[in-house]
Amino acid sequence: NLSAAQNKEIDEEERRFERVRSRLEAGVHSANVELAKAIRTSKRDGPEVRIAIEHVHVALGAYQRETVSHIFRMRSVLSSEQAEVFDHSVAQTLMQAPQ
Repeated sequence: NLSAAQNKEIDEEERRFERVRSRLEAGVHSANVELAKAIRTSKRDGPEVRIAIEHVHVALGAYQRETVSHIFRMRSVLSSEQAEVFDHSVAQTLMQAPQ
């Protein structure tokens, strides 16, 4: 159970992350569009495709780093006992096999 203060801080963090997530998702989409164009116009796995792949990796890495920071921001609001439950839930989610 979260206190009113914890709920407020978590709600604020969720709103902050939603804004950041929208920007990051747009970056991933842009990198994917760049990759699609490189694949469409290239005759082989050449430099244009490799550069576009690197841009996808950079965008995905930024998204993942920000997501992990978000997790730690949320966790910082919790008590030790709450953090233990939260950490278990996060770990379980990350370890789930793709469907």
